[in-house]
Amino acid sequence: MSCASHPDCRAIGISAFKGANVREGALGQFLAAVRAGSVERDSYLLVESLDRLSREEILPAHTLFLSIVQAGINLVTLADNRVYRAKTTNLVDMITSLVIMERAHEESKTKSMRVGAAWKNKRKKAAEGQPMTARCPAWLRLSVDRRSYELIPERVEIVRQIFADSAAGLGMYSITTRLNRAGVPAFEGKNGWHRSYLAKTLENRAVLGEFQPHVKVDGKRVPEGEPIEGYYPAIISEELFFQAQHSRSQRKLGGAGRKGPGYTNLFTGLARCAYCHSTVAYENKGSGTRGGTYLVCGNAQRGRGCSATRWRYQDFEASFLAFVQELDLESILNATEDAEKRKRLEGEVSALRGELSSVSDLMEKTYAVLSAGGSPEFVAGKLNELTARQTVLREHLASKEAEQRDFGGRDLRFYTSREEIKELVKKLQLPPSEELYKLRAQIASRLKVLVETLLIAPQGALPAMQRTIQELQKITGEEADDVVAHMQQVAVHPDQSRRYFAVGFRDAAVRAVFPAYDDPLRFDKQIIAGDSASEGEHSIDVVEPPDRRTSIF
Repeated sequence: MSCASHPDCRAIGISAFKGANVREGALGQFLAAVRAGSVERDSYLLVESLDRLSREEILPAHTLFLSIVQAGINLVTLADNRVYRAKTTNLVDMITSLVIMERAHEESKTKSMRVGAAWKNKRKKAAEGQPMTARCPAWLRLSVDRRSYELIPERVEIVRQIFADSAAGLGMYSITTRLNRAGVPAFEGKNGWHRSYLAKTLENRAVLGEFQPHVKVDGKRVPEGEPIEGYYPAIISEELFFQAQHSRSQRKLGGAGRKGPGYTNLFTGLARCAYCHSTVAYENKGSGTRGGTYLVCGNAQRGRGCSATRWRYQDFEASFLAFVQELDLESILNATEDAEKRKRLEGEVSALRGELSSVSDLMEKTYAVLSAGGSPEFVAGKLNELTARQTVLREHLASKEAEQRDFGGRDLRFYTSREEIKELVKKLQLPPSEELYKLRAQIASRLKVLVETLLIAPQGALPAMQRTIQELQKITGEEADDVVAHMQQVAVHPDQSRRYFAVGFRDAAVRAVFPAYDDPLRFDKQIIAGDSASEGEHSIDVVEPPDRRTSIF
């Protein structure tokens, strides 16, 4: 039986120098079949020469040779027409095999050293800006003289738009859909754009001009040395890169996926029931007189006992956008001087948070390099460098966040008139379009950055008060009749059933809004709590409109 022509007995392109052909290739499969008894004794294994069998050091190479012939397999080397048999192989054959294998190992070792030296030389030249290979990111190509990389303008513009969309709050699904609908040719393959490819692009620091050399350790690619800055032409700024990273991390926390053709619910992942703290569900009842879209407690929706009172989504959104000044809707929709400054500060804070997240990821990857057998000295040096960078970034972020709070605490008029609010809200509630989706995605992204908690109470304080009365009656019986009677009297007051929502911000400020039932762009009362910038104390302000017929503040 000859095994040279069998497709499973070929080891094309697999190294014999490091023994990979035995561990991973067809030769390893053949030897396993021999040990299992699947290959008959006195079968023939044909190889071009012994150096094709193994180029490892002499002891493992000769051990492999002996294991084959001692298993009863006849080993034939075609280059010299020699046959090695378990029963007839003599001393001359043994010495010949040893010499051939030792020479093969030395030749491979010399070749490996030359190749390694050549790659080290290429890496050295790469640090000086000279391309190592023609292989490069999809938005670049090697110049004709092979001395630099050139931009492919139309592809560069696509990548820049991908980063801009991600930083603005759009997810992988939305960006992929936009590219495919627009007929933008994909960089790879003929089946259009895929979310996995976009994710790799957004993580690729080559857009900043960096190149990270790698080496193979036990068959796995691991980083070698420091990234080479300026190796590629940079096509986006660091600020945009880290803004995109931060937006992606926020979307992972707040829930992923398409949010409808017009980004239907701005509060996905944020809104909670004020009574049971369950997630608030977005409910679409279709068209008709009883149709429409609503926010409702998730527990109530599933029949688990909470208040099932619904809040019409359009009314809730209008009130939120109109009265939660911290959102600074104007900076997204308009371009005033104050709005531009607020937007710039938010961008800087977002970029710093994104870079901090990226540094944390790099630290995790550095630990992985050590686990994969990397140099402890390199790992320690890299971790020290990243820790120092992390400290600087945290200090810078704290400074920018303080500047952002100071600016946000200024007594600025949010809108000039009730009509302006109506126009802005109307613009955001137009029929779905790609432009509208983008605007609403930006708002949702900003909410995830600003808001820590959002509690919705469609029946005001009444359900919580009724629950307290019931618990008190169970615990005390008739002993607390006077207290229960007083609480029941308070509960029937209209103020207790006045719906509201409360927003807790990441800077510890809180805003509670009681919108008017007949007009979502009017409020009955607002309660604002936060730190006093002048005295460093916690302050609470209650705001009531001076004229509910004409004023929204």
